[in-house]
Amino acid sequence: MKKDIYQERYLAHQKRKGESLTSTYGSKAFRKYNKKEQKVFFDILKSRRSQRSFNNTELSTKELNTILEAIKTTPSSCGRRGVDVAIHTHRDEKAILAGLLVGGVGWLHRGQAILLLFADKKCYKNPVEIDTMPYLDAGVMIQAAYLAAEAMNIGCCFVNPNVRKENQGFFFERFIMDSDKIFCGAIVLGKYDLKHV
Repeated sequence: MKKDIYQERYLAHQKRKGESLTSTYGSKAFRKYNKKEQKVFFDILKSRRSQRSFNNTELSTKELNTILEAIKTTPSSCGRRGVDVAIHTHRDEKAILAGLLVGGVGWLHRGQAILLLFADKKCYKNPVEIDTMPYLDAGVMIQAAYLAAEAMNIGCCFVNPNVRKENQGFFFERFIMDSDKIFCGAIVLGKYDLKHV
């Protein structure tokens, strides 16, 4: 059987997992955080909120890439990284998504970037995984986006994957174009509208 990228990632994960059971694993990478660093982290954690009101200031490429990097470094089931991110910043795409994603009606289009999270069904080999694992993997990514955005003073809000039945065909044709993908939700990013903070 030919290995796919997910199987290769899984085997690498299994190797790391085996190494983690040895007493020396991670000793070089271990980092002890001082009290000030811990306080900053917990301040960010407690301050995190869902922001749905944004101003017109654009996100810089560096800001967006920093959040994408935070998402990319999250753990995933068996290290397979089966959830991808599609970035939408164009006004027309945001307007269409604002009408399709039930949780984003009336405000989503004001964000500067919309990140759609799609899981690849081929990643989840065991049939019992397909109903839960894609959403759990996406959830870890969403939390990383929230914390990175909060640390950078950028608004962030998760929009659940609810698309009305009558709109699903158009949504999947326009934004997914792959029957092996599962839509796991969206992350909306934008600069705070301080009038509403």
